[in-house]
This record gives sequence, C-alpha cells and structure tokens, in this order.
Amino acid sequence: MNKAKLIKKDSPLQEQIIRSRRAKKVRVKKTSPARQAIEITTEWLKQRKNDGPGAREAFAALFGESDPQSA
Repeated sequence: MNKAKLIKKDSPLQEQIIRSRRAKKVRVKKTSPARQAIEITTEWLKQRKNDGPGAREAFAALFGESDPQSA
C-alpha cells in the first residue's frame, strides 16, 4: 500500500491524478426524451426530403397543365 502524500493543488502531480481519474470515467452520450424527440424529428425530415419531389417541381406541376385560354 502506498503512503499518502500531501499534494499541492496546482502541482503537476495533482494534474496527472485528475487526468487519470477523468480517463477512467466512461463518457456516455446522454439520451434524454427531448434529445430523442429532436433526433426522431430530424430523421423524419431527412426521409421526407429524400422521398418527395422538390418544392419547385411540385409547384411547376400545378401549373404545367394549365388551360392556354385561361390566361
């Protein structure tokens, strides 16, 4: 067993101990219900963007088959 040492707060040895403690902690991505809702919404928007026609094409399709006499 090691003998306890008195380490000053700003010493390099203290910094090394702090870094080693932080390295031991496993960083896990926190998943909150709000974050999950945002991720689901963004995925839905990406799918909708890829599936449907663009806004310009949809708008052009409305007026592409218009009656020439109505103008």
